[in-house]
Amino acid sequence: MRAFVINAAGLALVPLATAPTPAAAQNPLSSLFRCEQGGRKQEGAAVAGAVIGGLLGSQVAKNERLLGAAAGAAIGAAAGSYVGCRMQSTDTARAQAATKAALDRGAGQTWSNPTTGASGRVDVISSSYGPPIPGSSFRYGPGVQSMNSYEALGGQYYAPGMVNLRAGPSTRTASVGRLQAGDRFDALGATGDGWILVGRNGEAAGYAASSVVRPAGNPPAASCRIVQTTTNTRGYGAESQRFNACRDARGEWRLTPA
Repeated sequence: MRAFVINAAGLALVPLATAPTPAAAQNPLSSLFRCEQGGRKQEGAAVAGAVIGGLLGSQVAKNERLLGAAAGAAIGAAAGSYVGCRMQSTDTARAQAATKAALDRGAGQTWSNPTTGASGRVDVISSSYGPPIPGSSFRYGPGVQSMNSYEALGGQYYAPGMVNLRAGPSTRTASVGRLQAGDRFDALGATGDGWILVGRNGEAAGYAASSVVRPAGNPPAASCRIVQTTTNTRGYGAESQRFNACRDARGEWRLTPA
């Protein structure tokens, strides 16, 4: 089975199993994700090849929480053919660039190709910053609920205005304290549904909604993200797909369908 990644140094997919030759490094998609139609190969490399087809063959590391089981390369080839017949190579390049930018920056990106009429967007659904953290790692303040585990977050955050701290990750739980405007705190972890475990004075002081607090300075680089790609092609409309993406030891993004 061959696995593919988005190269951190560029925008192309490269095989993990073997190092590309110089020619393949210049155009690694030249022999992959082509549209098979009518017994002959078409030149239009698909967005499936850039973002869907080959990514279905990604081998998943056991310690990457957000990644699912590996999928066969044959499935990736089939998906590449299915969507690839609708796309041009210039669409593929733009989709690749937008996907990589969204993963690197943690912000949504759009792309369009006036020549073909194709367009798309890549939305970042969520991000995480390491393996899950056991809830037993923290000391909890009075009344604060513990969870079995938290998504890694890290770094300091601040409250731009007054923020209520909740006993649990819900507005239905009791208030156990407040953050005043400008207060900083340690982001001990995230619940995955929009709440941050607030660390103050060496203990977990409560939960704050992630929508009402902000990172203080540059947040740490995300190790995993969930993204959704949407492509629009003439005559077919919009097609969407979600992916789990995690960085490997070389800093390259490895993707599998969510």
